[in-house]
Amino acid sequence: MNITKRDIVDRAFKLLSMSGFELDDAPEDEQDILQTLDDMMAELQTDNYDFGYLFAEDVTESYLGDLAGIKRDAISGIAHKLALRICSLFGKTPPVLLLNQADDAYNALLTRYQKIPKVTEREENWFYGVGNKVRW
Repeated sequence: MNITKRDIVDRAFKLLSMSGFELDDAPEDEQDILQTLDDMMAELQTDNYDFGYLFAEDVTESYLGDLAGIKRDAISGIAHKLALRICSLFGKTPPVLLLNQADDAYNALLTRYQKIPKVTEREENWFYGVGNKVRW
């Protein structure tokens, strides 16, 4: 399934509408929210977390129909986080239930996508004369 950026934005709007918000998703607002999504994903992607999000070459060339590049299991965490950002854009206070759901979804997302660095064994780290020695 090819997930587009529109799918993420629509999911965020659906979460807000289920929370009781009535938001008018005008085309200008959708473009602002897309910009917010791109900015948020740029903040979240670090060396330890790579969600596979596809960024546009230029900020102004990002469109809702573009592929997001993320897997299906990442949509919930990203959409919940985006819904909270949309609330702040429109000056609304998110309900406590949405905050809790966003926190749970985001923590699950980070747990799932965290890259744990591999331990490299180097000769300088080895101490000679120590270790498991059985003394009879």
